[in-house]
Amino acid sequence: MLFLFTFFSKAQNNDYLFFIDGNQTIKIEFETKQPYLELNKNTKFIVSVENIELQKTSIIGRGIRILGSNNKTDFECSVLVDENGLENGKFKMRLIYYNKDELKTHIFIIPVKWFYPIHSLKSPTRSLATIT
Repeated sequence: MLFLFTFFSKAQNNDYLFFIDGNQTIKIEFETKQPYLELNKNTKFIVSVENIELQKTSIIGRGIRILGSNNKTDFECSVLVDENGLENGKFKMRLIYYNKDELKTHIFIIPVKWFYPIHSLKSPTRSLATIT
């Protein structure tokens, strides 16, 4: 029973979507509420910050678009991850910000879920022709 509880709590841990640097924090939350991105699927997400000026903040990653911001603590983006944007099966998103007068960078390494359509799988029975 202890093993199941430990496994469940680790599976729910999304620390890779949250970063703390002193009194500054950065948090990424996907619209899907999942702790991963999906390959070849456009996903909206919110980047929330505390004690960081958004005007001096940049986000960099293949397929990322900044959609806008309505306040001083977060901005909305979208990302479309393809195979070319992956490194070891994960997607890297770089956030550049200022800590006082020092330029800082944090790289978020995000898991990507792959989906294979059934028609793309090759099987011997599927490739055989049937003559009746």
